[in-house]
Amino acid sequence: MVSKWALGISLGLGARLLGCTPSASSSTAPVTSSAGAIHDAPRLVQSAPSTTPIASVVAPPTDAPPPDSPAPPDSPAPPHTGPLGRFHDALRELEQRRRKEHVRIVWLGDSHAQADFWTGGVRSALQQRFGNAGPGFVHLGMDHYRHDDVEFVLKGSWRMRPKQPSSVERWGDGAFGLGGILNAGYAGKRIAGMRIVDPDLAGKSLRWDLCYKPATARDRFDVTFDATTSPVVATQADVNAVHHLAHETHGAHRLEVHVLDGGPDFCGVWVTTDAAVRPGVVLDNLGINGARYATALAWDEKAWAAELVRRPTDLFVFEFGGNEASDGVIQPESYRKNALELVKRAKRAAPDAACLIIGPADRADRESQIPPIVDALHRASDEAGCAFWDTWKTMGGRGSLDRWRADRKASPDGVHLVPKGYAELAALLTQDLLAGYRKD
Repeated sequence: MVSKWALGISLGLGARLLGCTPSASSSTAPVTSSAGAIHDAPRLVQSAPSTTPIASVVAPPTDAPPPDSPAPPDSPAPPHTGPLGRFHDALRELEQRRRKEHVRIVWLGDSHAQADFWTGGVRSALQQRFGNAGPGFVHLGMDHYRHDDVEFVLKGSWRMRPKQPSSVERWGDGAFGLGGILNAGYAGKRIAGMRIVDPDLAGKSLRWDLCYKPATARDRFDVTFDATTSPVVATQADVNAVHHLAHETHGAHRLEVHVLDGGPDFCGVWVTTDAAVRPGVVLDNLGINGARYATALAWDEKAWAAELVRRPTDLFVFEFGGNEASDGVIQPESYRKNALELVKRAKRAAPDAACLIIGPADRADRESQIPPIVDALHRASDEAGCAFWDTWKTMGGRGSLDRWRADRKASPDGVHLVPKGYAELAALLTQDLLAGYRKD
């Protein structure tokens, strides 16, 4: 289920969030659609519709202290509770300037996430309030790929592996770095480059972590960070093993890889600011066209966990379900079990992280298949101790995709949204993520 128009734009979000209880002292009021509600497991809490305009919550105003201001005195505020409690605690540490590490969100999703309209909206809103820690995880060498904060250059012929990265079958050794995809140049003048275009990062130090996997002992490539070039020459011992190359830039924030021989695979690059200067929020977008829960379960768990533990994770977001609706016969119980298993794998790698399961949006071509999947994932979130966001009900339930399309918020393909629609969902999700948050 891949839209040629969307380049993998996401399946939609819901403003029904289980596990986020509105607090009287919350600094941000929740926003819901007319059909939206906020849940607090195990009881249902119905919130009144907000009159706050969507545009005003896409980029919440920042009230964080300036970098040179002193830290406030110790706060007596108790820890947050609920499925998102630890995530909220981490955000509060940022606002109170007590945290020394970035707050990291890892978002696993389908085509709706890959184009970074939805995820980018959430990233931008949280970074404007709590601090901009950079673009996070970015694929390198991938054609037809975008990221809100990055410009790309690609020359020569490049291939993607697995050939169908959304497959639910195990491919090779299952080790693809963090994002589940390998990209390699195999013909012509093979160059893959990227430049950070977020103006807020100009003049700041950025830390880069390039992930690569040599395919043969003759693999050779040059890596240039701004004006500094480092040659990489593989040995037999390096073949089929995942490696990382770290660097720091202070100027134009450019990365360029020139493949000189062989066909090394690149599994992405992680780009953040220096947390020692000032920590902030980073959102790693791991969306894959056509992906479902079983896609990530086909990866090698040990190899994927090794990537996760390189940096602490504070919140996992699992945004799948729309592609499961394409099955000839839907199997809600199987989807529930797959969701539970993926959450367990993530939590084994980052046991202190909070988790959020996002249900699928309506599909014009699969209207009757969506509700049972929503219900199955809702039950999985309860069992796993995750918060839940009901996209389908937020958008208006059955037939809502057609209505959003009439309002020019959804694509003609009957599956995806357009940037305007994703911006609205990003605003709603950001508000609901902060509904139970207390600054003091």
